[in-house]
Amino acid sequence: MPPAGSKRPHPGGGHRGPKAHPHPAAQTHGHQPDSNTAGVPAVTGPYIAMFTEFRNELDEHHDRRERVIKASRDITAASKKIIFTLQRLRPTALSVRTLPQNITAEIHTHESRVQQLLAALLPDLQGINARRYVKQYSPALQEYLEAVGFRHYLVSGEVVSFEMAGWYVSGLNADAVLSVEKSGSSGDKPPESDVEMVDAVAEGGEGEGKEGGEIPAKEEEKLHGITLTREDYVLAMFDMTGEMMRFAITSIATTPLAQLLPSTVADASSSDAKNTGGGKSTPQTLLQDLRVLRMAFESLGLGNTPFGREAEKKLEVTRQSVGKVEYAFYGMVVRGSERPEGWVADAGAAGEE
Repeated sequence: MPPAGSKRPHPGGGHRGPKAHPHPAAQTHGHQPDSNTAGVPAVTGPYIAMFTEFRNELDEHHDRRERVIKASRDITAASKKIIFTLQRLRPTALSVRTLPQNITAEIHTHESRVQQLLAALLPDLQGINARRYVKQYSPALQEYLEAVGFRHYLVSGEVVSFEMAGWYVSGLNADAVLSVEKSGSSGDKPPESDVEMVDAVAEGGEGEGKEGGEIPAKEEEKLHGITLTREDYVLAMFDMTGEMMRFAITSIATTPLAQLLPSTVADASSSDAKNTGGGKSTPQTLLQDLRVLRMAFESLGLGNTPFGREAEKKLEVTRQSVGKVEYAFYGMVVRGSERPEGWVADAGAAGEE
């Protein structure tokens, strides 16, 4: 018997703890609640459908964005292959007019891939999404235009026009683009039927649909093409000067000294005349055109805008490209007499120089 004044121990041993209260659900239904659903309210309310729609739209947005990024990377890779193929050319004078068959066939393979990817992008760039992913696909357009512009320059001796560039990147003219490029030549203007870069539903058809009339299914399926901005066009032309510089450096190394440099002051002055390109070597033509492009870019009013700041950086690179070609010519003038008459570097030596 415990001493007086002490508490009687609990029959189960130890001290009695706080009394445990069973879950109300367990008292009511006689079973333990599911740990995954305990305390989670039922999905009800007037805003559930609205936020579900928001979630679906965000999922679609991220899926579209990923598709655009992947296609842009593939376009960039194929465009670089076009440029690498063009850099293998070794013309003695510009313009080339018609590319060799093997070069044309290889370019055609890469360009078909680019056009397929551009066409695949169109469904994701319609309506309010037309400019939504411009940061994702803009670098790819610039890279493709760099390749198109470089080829156009080698073939025609001119800079590709803004209208022609837009025709190439619209994604609506794949068959016409490939037919032009398969011939190995480059036209000055796109075909008249394909000049319009953006196809829209016929005027008046949309209004008739609102009034109760039906829009033909064929009109509804028309897609808007990718619209080229002037900023992307200018930045692509900046990048093209870098390819012209590389082409000029290689041509200087592989051109005989007698063709590379004028022998007299009279020859030099005549070779600098504007419309006397028949007697110029490839490096001479490239250097003159690079100087013209540099002056044209320097005359642009770029301004303190995101585009202006990026263009200023590319302008500095263009100045450096022109300087590299000039220094290569200066080196040939100073050291040209050390080379045997008629000496031409082989492909390996040209790459090292």
